Amino acid sequence: MLNGSRYLFVFALVLLSAYTAFAQALQTVYDGRVEPNPHRPSHEVLQILRRYALSGARQAWRNDKYCTEGFEAIDVANGSFTKANSSQNAILYRYCVKGQDIGNNGIAIIKNQRVVAHVVFNSGEDYSIQALSDINGNGLSEIVIGDGSSHQGYSASLATVIEISSSGVDNLGTADVFQDDCGANPDRCETIAYKVLVKTGTTPIFYRETYKKAGNRWIKSGVAVRYTLRKNESKFRQLN
Repeated sequence: MLNGSRYLFVFALVLLSAYTAFAQALQTVYDGRVEPNPHRPSHEVLQILRRYALSGARQAWRNDKYCTEGFEAIDVANGSFTKANSSQNAILYRYCVKGQDIGNNGIAIIKNQRVVAHVVFNSGEDYSIQALSDINGNGLSEIVIGDGSSHQGYSASLATVIEISSSGVDNLGTADVFQDDCGANPDRCETIAYKVLVKTGTTPIFYRETYKKAGNRWIKSGVAVRYTLRKNESKFRQLN
C-alpha cells in the first residue's frame, strides 16, 4: 500500500511538471482580468496620423451616410507589423461612432515618420491595441484589438487577432474575454474573465483559462483548454 501511494505521488509530480512546462511554453494573447490601459500617441505621431491617414479614412467612409467624422486616436502599440525586425508604431483610431457600440475604425502603421500601412474596418467601440511577438513564425507581430460593450445591464469584452502584411489583412478571429451581469443582477452578479493563450507555430494553437470573481479576488476554475477563435463580422480593408 505504501509503494502504491508512493507511485501515485510520483505520478502526480510528473503530471504537474508536464503541465507546468506546457503552461510556460504558451504565450499570453489577452487577459480579460486586466483593466485596459491605453497609451495616447505622442503629439508628433498624432500629426503624422492626421496628415497622412485621415484623408484615407475620409475617402474610405465617404459613402457611409450614418458616419459623421469624429476622429480620435485611441491607443498605440510597438512591434514589427509589416516588416520583420523593424520597430513600428500601430495606432488604433476611431473615425466615427454610428450608434451604441457601432463604429468605423482604423489602424495606421507608422515607421520613420511615414504611414507604411493603413487598415480600416467596421467594428464596435474598440478601446485597446496590443502587439504579439510573432505567433506563426513569419517574423511579423500580430495585432490584438480590444473591444467592449454593455447592454441592459450585461457587459462583455472581446479580443480580435489580426496580422497585416503586403498581401492584405489576415483576420485570425475573435475571443470572448470578459462577461458580467452586474447591471441586471446587482445582488447576485456573476463576473467571469478568460485568459487567452497560444502555442506558437506555423499553425498557432489557442487555449483559454477561465476565472471567476469572488469579492475582489479572481479564482481560477480549471486548467487551460484548447480554444477556437470564432469568426467575426468585421471587414478589414487595407488602403493603398
